[in-house]
Amino acid sequence: MNSLTAQILVDIINEEMDMPADTVWLRDQNRMIPNDNGLYIVVGMTSAWPTANSVYMVEENTDGVITQHQISQVQQRENIQIDILSRSNDAITRNWEVIAAIQSFYAQQQQEANNFKIFRIPNQFVNLSSAEGGSILNRYSITVACMVWYRKDKAMPAYDYYDDFTTRADDYETIGTDIPLIEFEINAGGIHD
Repeated sequence: MNSLTAQILVDIINEEMDMPADTVWLRDQNRMIPNDNGLYIVVGMTSAWPTANSVYMVEENTDGVITQHQISQVQQRENIQIDILSRSNDAITRNWEVIAAIQSFYAQQQQEANNFKIFRIPNQFVNLSSAEGGSILNRYSITVACMVWYRKDKAMPAYDYYDDFTTRADDYETIGTDIPLIEFEINAGGIHD
């Protein structure tokens, strides 16, 4: 993925719900909900369960220059929380549109383009309006699971990659002597005696 899952969901919600600029943002951004009747949506990951973590090397030959690349990959299930807030009835009447947006054709295109999957049915859909007390802020929270795949390609400096190994094997007669039982080298050309 080139972006965080929550960033892509912000884009999907903006596109599908025709939200005005700066009304949908990532959580934990130190932003306040304005004291007006607008609809505001905050999106962010609350937890993740890594399911795979791998690393491998790839050799790239560009015009005779060989470079080694470390490919790191992580797959995980992320819970993305989407909070819908308003002082008007917009949060009450439009909260279902978030669920529709994350399964829209645009959302499906974004999932294909970014190699991730949004689960069709949210884990939870909760009315949290009473938590706001007397401020009369309508607040709904939807948590949706996503399976995501992150990949990082890092070119390795020559000194960080080992491709030449020498070793020897000894028995009770050769141990401690200059002549091993078996000695060999493994490098890019193969195994050598």
